[in-house]
Amino acid sequence: MKIKTNKAFTLIETLIATVIGMIAITAMYFAYQYFNNSYKSIVDRAVLSENGRNSLSLIAKDLRNAGYKNQNYQGTWDRDKKIQVKNNSDQGGDRLNIWYDTDQSTRIKAEYYISKIGDDFNLVKQLYENGKESYCERYSSSKNCLPINIVEHVSDFQVVLRDKNGSEITSVNEANQNNVHTAEIYVTVRSTNEIYKTDKVTRIINNFNSTTGREENLEKDKFHRETFFLSVHLRNLGKI
Repeated sequence: MKIKTNKAFTLIETLIATVIGMIAITAMYFAYQYFNNSYKSIVDRAVLSENGRNSLSLIAKDLRNAGYKNQNYQGTWDRDKKIQVKNNSDQGGDRLNIWYDTDQSTRIKAEYYISKIGDDFNLVKQLYENGKESYCERYSSSKNCLPINIVEHVSDFQVVLRDKNGSEITSVNEANQNNVHTAEIYVTVRSTNEIYKTDKVTRIINNFNSTTGREENLEKDKFHRETFFLSVHLRNLGKI
């Protein structure tokens, strides 16, 4: 007569297997969290980089046109103005104004500056054609005119103008605007989402103006920030 025995895990073996399984699941969870956060961080940095560089390209296009005068232009609006940089006292950073002709009847003024939209600060552009705002719900009646967003989450926007010798021109007016040879653009953009686990201090030092010297801004949070730079030759200026 055969005696049948039932083979199974003992209580101790079951407990050990349960503990090992829990450890494995926990390890997989934390590995998933780590790689997921790393992926989000990489995506945020990539988007930040793309937006920053695209904004520079757009501004550079207008800067290269600064001061262009159509020989057959018949109008008089801001005819003698070409480029101007002022401090944007409302939201910080600089305010860049550029004038040029597109044809014999159209005079353009492009404005770039930081504007607070909701709870965030964005770099925006406003365009004027012969003194009339362009970005409007109804262009004919200038109804609901608002600037367009160039890039979101902007911490700083600076423009430094230099003559052909590389010296900075701290105050540009109609008398010396033809001395401007190059424009250096600096745009500081932060990430859409928080990236760091602890607060990081970001120090932004600007060449503010000749009277106050250098101004320093501090940002303390978990966001990542990058400053994008481009030097543009103003082909219609800087000839003297």
